[in-house]
Amino acid sequence: MLEHLRIVELGQVIAGTFGGMILSDLGADVIKVEPPSGDAGRRPAIYGIGDESAIHLTHNRNKRSVVLDLKTQDGREVLFDLVRTADAVVENFRPGVIDRLGVGFDRMREVNPGVVLVSVSGFGQESPYRDLPAYDLILQAMTGHMSIMGESGRPPVIMGIPVADLLAGVFAAIAVLAGVEGTRARGTGEHFDVAMFDVMVEMLAHVGTLYLNTGQDQEPRGSAHPFITPWQAFRCADDAYIVVAPREEHFWTKLRAALGDPEELARPEFDEARSRQSHREELLPLLEGIFARRDSREWLETLQAAGVPAAPVNRMPEVFDDPHVAARRMVRSFSIDDAPVKAVGNAIKVIGNQEPQAIAPPALGGDTEAVLRTVLGYDQARIERLRDAGVFGETVSA
Repeated sequence: MLEHLRIVELGQVIAGTFGGMILSDLGADVIKVEPPSGDAGRRPAIYGIGDESAIHLTHNRNKRSVVLDLKTQDGREVLFDLVRTADAVVENFRPGVIDRLGVGFDRMREVNPGVVLVSVSGFGQESPYRDLPAYDLILQAMTGHMSIMGESGRPPVIMGIPVADLLAGVFAAIAVLAGVEGTRARGTGEHFDVAMFDVMVEMLAHVGTLYLNTGQDQEPRGSAHPFITPWQAFRCADDAYIVVAPREEHFWTKLRAALGDPEELARPEFDEARSRQSHREELLPLLEGIFARRDSREWLETLQAAGVPAAPVNRMPEVFDDPHVAARRMVRSFSIDDAPVKAVGNAIKVIGNQEPQAIAPPALGGDTEAVLRTVLGYDQARIERLRDAGVFGETVSA
């Protein structure tokens, strides 16, 4: 779908690379420009798989790697040559860094008036917190998400994935596509400012809107819904958990029938949704006792056969053994040094089109010479001069 797009990615780790992964999965040519030391996301000390990092293996597939030392004048000139060929540039340096390097948006559009720049940072280009370090934990805490996670009366918890980083990448990909479409209409590029803080505030969605208009501050409820009962996880006889979500009244009727119409649930205060919510402290212990009588598999078979919204609380083995994952091709594979590697797949499917084979994440600087020759038209003598000038550090061999 996006084979006509070229993205120069100055991003690192997750927030600056996840959006590029989405675009490259859809066919965009993403040229990853790295410093001689490489993207910090390559380091296997975190999420290590042997000498590789799961972060790098996931977020940099289908991309090409070019090493440039942007602290050198020649390195900056090579970057500008890449920008001339690009539709968009994505970066996640701290605010002000690309300007201090001499490669900010004003300089980029001097060489390519239609280029789109998407800057991803913790707090954005204009914020009282602009220069503070921002990690996913910081953003989950500051934007209120940790205050509504976990169990009441227990310490705050975070999502098990770096949701602020990942969502910033999603918004960056949307910004790239919006910017490119805008350039097509107007002929000039724009500088998009994506702040992880803003993304996480937007993700408060209806919870934030409720507070803004009523002052109601949501409390942590574990897996339970703040306005619907029952709607949560229940422990079964085999110590496994299932979730039950009878949102509409007819689902509650089906749930009661599937549970065997137990006498303890026949109380009139449980007949209507609002009343069940106001009597949740009486209802939930009764349901917990009922679910504890049978194994999770038995309950799921009974509930799903009755049309009750219910599901297992899966761990990773069950997730990736699920037939849905195979049917939807949500595991991708490629080889590195003849060793097979699997990674999570692309959620955007094009009906009638077969997904192309995933390309392994690039070795650091592994595409530098090829890109300089085929994209920029540099001859070998020029490449050698750049190497001698230290533009590639020591990562690109002759």
